[in-house]
Amino acid sequence: MLTAERLVRDRQLLFDLCLCALVSVVTTGYSLAVGERALGLASLVVTLPLLVRRAFPAAAFVMMTAGCLFSLAVSQLPSAAGIVSVPIMVYTLARWSPRTLARLGWAVGVVGSVLGPARWALGGGGLTDVTVFMVSVVACLAVVSGTYVVGRKLRESEDSAGRQRSAEAERVRLLESEQEQRERAATVDERNRIARELHDIVAHSLSVIVVQAEGGRALATRHPERAGEVLGTIAETGREALTETRRILGVLRDGRGDASTAYGPQPGLADIADLVRRTSERAELTTFGTAPPLSPAVGLTAYRVVQESLTNVLKHAGPDARARVVVACTADAVEIEVVDDGGGAAAVPPPDGQGHGLRGMAERVSLHDGELSAGPGANGGFVVRAWIPYERAVETQPDLPRVVAW
Repeated sequence: MLTAERLVRDRQLLFDLCLCALVSVVTTGYSLAVGERALGLASLVVTLPLLVRRAFPAAAFVMMTAGCLFSLAVSQLPSAAGIVSVPIMVYTLARWSPRTLARLGWAVGVVGSVLGPARWALGGGGLTDVTVFMVSVVACLAVVSGTYVVGRKLRESEDSAGRQRSAEAERVRLLESEQEQRERAATVDERNRIARELHDIVAHSLSVIVVQAEGGRALATRHPERAGEVLGTIAETGREALTETRRILGVLRDGRGDASTAYGPQPGLADIADLVRRTSERAELTTFGTAPPLSPAVGLTAYRVVQESLTNVLKHAGPDARARVVVACTADAVEIEVVDDGGGAAAVPPPDGQGHGLRGMAERVSLHDGELSAGPGANGGFVVRAWIPYERAVETQPDLPRVVAW
């Protein structure tokens, strides 16, 4: 099966073969017709290099130059082979050879444009011969220089087109590389988001379950009738954690989950009251203002900040610490403050590189161009403050109650 490149090469070879045969027959026949056998032999030497001018341009150029010099030495008649073949060779060198070889071919052609007419026109002397000489020189120079210029222009056009193709290919490669980098970055961001979701769900739910179980053991001894409440809270927390975990794992498994998990409603501002109620009896919620229509992302971020803050209270503040959650909806942002009266910085273990709570909260808030601060309070305990600007949504969320205390 012929490839496009081989087909072009075969066509070029066929063209050169026909060109060489035609020029050889015409010029050699002319030389023999006028009785110049030596000129006929020189004509063959001049025209045969046309057959290999593309494959071996330097060798063809040397052989043709030798043939032209031989024709000048053996005959005063104009060499028809040189007149036809030299411009073709100059064009070939200018079109397909390096710049140095192309300029050398043009220079030799210029010299031949003077030597040939000098040999043909000035052999007998006289004014008429000088006029013929000048006209011949100008004509030969014009043909040789014209073919050189045409060849170089075509070569430069091909080089420019090649550079454009290379630049376009490089541009496409860079675009593909940039797209791959964006996809990898999006994958990393999605993994980090899922990791934050799992951390928030599992850490908070397990902390609530542990606290309720420890409290329920003591409560069962003193007030057996209230043990059912504790067990109900533990079961409710476990079911909710299991549902949210299944939703996230469903998204991880097939990229979208099923209808009951992937597209379930995300918790938001309106769910913070229930979150505080289920977390601990020692936590109370105070709210100010009415939330405008918000995007689900802002509501989820506010919910996770409160959830993680309460989780840290359960884990680090101590068994008797109380927590106060304040959610204020101002004109342009949701402001959250979670304060406990526990051990403050002393109650928080030094970072071991395994925790993701505070860092996850900061990442969530920064995604909305918000601000988050966390540290020991002035009067003891630990304080978390978050400022999350609004991203308005079309659908409205239920208003927060004015004041809720547990």
